[in-house]
Amino acid sequence: MAVINWYPSEYQSLHLSDRIVEKPAYLDAMGITRWSQEKEAKQSYIVLVDQVTSELESHPIITTVLSLVDCPFTHCTFTSSFVKGADVIWDMRRMKLPKSNAVLTSAPLNELEKTVESKRELWSQIVVQQEAN
Repeated sequence: MAVINWYPSEYQSLHLSDRIVEKPAYLDAMGITRWSQEKEAKQSYIVLVDQVTSELESHPIITTVLSLVDCPFTHCTFTSSFVKGADVIWDMRRMKLPKSNAVLTSAPLNELEKTVESKRELWSQIVVQQEAN
């Protein structure tokens, strides 16, 4: 019968009777997988809109703006409801309630397509964001 003496984590070996076995080898032999934290957790961002549609994901204004602020499009979720504590990258709702702490705020997409002033306001926020990074 083998007696296992567990030591604090600073010891990298286990004593099985009179043999010393390396901890990783012992765990592998027992079929125990070790938990490891993901090296780089993916950041998830929220884009707030009045109404979620399928065209949002491929719209040239949205893809361009997100790329200009170094926000990977694949890490973005489009939603019409604000969740407290979420990382909001862009708020383009007509009524900005409840208030979010978004990196960018702008008029809704249909107004961005039509009015120059809305585009200018958004562009000035993009420039500020680029200078900050």
